[in-house]
Amino acid sequence: MNKSILIPLVSLSSLTVTGLVGCERASETTVKQTEAVQVKHIVPAWVGSYSGHTPCMSCSALCEDCEGMAVKLTLNADMTYTLDRQSMSGNDQPALLHGAMKFHNPEKTKLELVNVESRNLLYVNLANKQLEILKNDTAQPYDAQDNFLLERA
Repeated sequence: MNKSILIPLVSLSSLTVTGLVGCERASETTVKQTEAVQVKHIVPAWVGSYSGHTPCMSCSALCEDCEGMAVKLTLNADMTYTLDRQSMSGNDQPALLHGAMKFHNPEKTKLELVNVESRNLLYVNLANKQLEILKNDTAQPYDAQDNFLLERA
């Protein structure tokens, strides 16, 4: 009697390839999920560039004799700034400053530009998209506060 015996032939290489493909797809999914999480970084509302025309460094209001200063301030999400001040009348030296900044309250409305000697305190008004330069000694607005506003660019 001749009985046939069936021997299943399974290639180990096909199982290995199938297993690797499954791992590769799982790895791709994990990478895509990680990238999606990184893309959802939220930029704070105060980040951006602000500019305006302010009185000269020695003045507390715009005068007829003084052409004032052109000011551009960029606030970065990493808590750094770039401040560019240019005298329109030539009375003050131009200044390009870079440095760190810090907030003085949890609402993040009172800001200080570190290592800036004067006019380094600001009030952040997100509703109006403005920064208001405050007096250094009191952190209060100038009497002519409309002359000390920087508008969001």
